[in-house]
Amino acid sequence: LFSKEYPFRFQADKYSAWLGMAAGLLWGKIGEYMQWAHGFENDQRRRIASVLQFSGGVALIAFWYGMFGHISDKTTYNPIHPYVFVFAVIGWLMVRNCTRYLTECHSSLLEFLGRHTLETYVLQFHLFMSHNVQYIPVVIPGADADGAAVLKFANMLLCGAVFLTLAVWARKVTVTTQTCVVDLVKNLRGTVDTSRTVVVPQQAKEGGDKLPDVKNEEVVALTELEGGVSKEIPSTKTID
Repeated sequence: LFSKEYPFRFQADKYSAWLGMAAGLLWGKIGEYMQWAHGFENDQRRRIASVLQFSGGVALIAFWYGMFGHISDKTTYNPIHPYVFVFAVIGWLMVRNCTRYLTECHSSLLEFLGRHTLETYVLQFHLFMSHNVQYIPVVIPGADADGAAVLKFANMLLCGAVFLTLAVWARKVTVTTQTCVVDLVKNLRGTVDTSRTVVVPQQAKEGGDKLPDVKNEEVVALTELEGGVSKEIPSTKTID
């Protein structure tokens, strides 16, 4: 009934949520370590911490690859992947953040791709991969498995560009649909938030129309609809 890829995909990612929760619990301690190791208080400590962190990260990656990552047979490696790949991930994070300079830099391209990971992950099985997720579609004639390397590379770029464009479009459609559905449900339930805060600037912009003088205290009426019943909540806002 189901493809054998379904249990494989589930097994490969079944501990990712647990690792994410563990990382969230340890995030405060990690921040304290990063501040201690890469702060400006002690230059010598910062250099030593950078070297040790880089060396430790490379060691973890080398351990993963030497023990498990070099296995080319996926039927042998895939069952152990959920348990061992964490070494490579932690090692990469240690190398990626081994200096203060690296922690304060990021790739705009990777940031853009990271905002669309959900769409790229889902659409890759429908658009970008075929034949049991082993190949990509052949759009350019002669770019099949026996074709020239240049044609295969051009075919990959073309398929990738179309795939990424559709992923970006799918994210926009998803966000728009989510916003519309949420607003529709709020309207149907009569719980639309119509709260307003009126802020009067102290002075008009240069060259603009003059605004009337306002007192230092201005009462702002906040309206909330609770169960379809309007209720006035007075509050006081101080204008500097």
